[in-house]
Amino acid sequence: MKLLRKGTKLYSILKLKCPHCQEGNLFIKKNPYDLKNFDKMPKRCPVCGTDFERESGFYWGAMMISHANTTILAVAVHLIIHHYYGWQPFPFLIVFLTLLISLITIVFRTSRAIWINFFVKYDPNFKRAEENKAEVS
Repeated sequence: MKLLRKGTKLYSILKLKCPHCQEGNLFIKKNPYDLKNFDKMPKRCPVCGTDFERESGFYWGAMMISHANTTILAVAVHLIIHHYYGWQPFPFLIVFLTLLISLITIVFRTSRAIWINFFVKYDPNFKRAEENKAEVS
């Protein structure tokens, strides 16, 4: 059994895919280090049409996820640095701030993916956006 297979929440989160169809991308640009576009999301999934802007302020909850992810990173860095240097704050700060600055866009995107996955379930029998538009017309 693979953990990272289509149909799992982990697949959607780590691949940054739509939680409903797991085919459409959550972000417009794949490169998290394109600083002008790292946070840009389409309003709807380009494949299934799932609304990514569920309500005003929806992603505020992702800030709590981001805080938790950053805390986990800080604790891990602290344990590793403590093992080698003891209770020295300077090595910890250098390593932690370097990692935080280099990973902040990835933490941001992953936190949003985790948050939307709390509210949207995977549907293996989803209808494509084009089919949804044809049914409405």
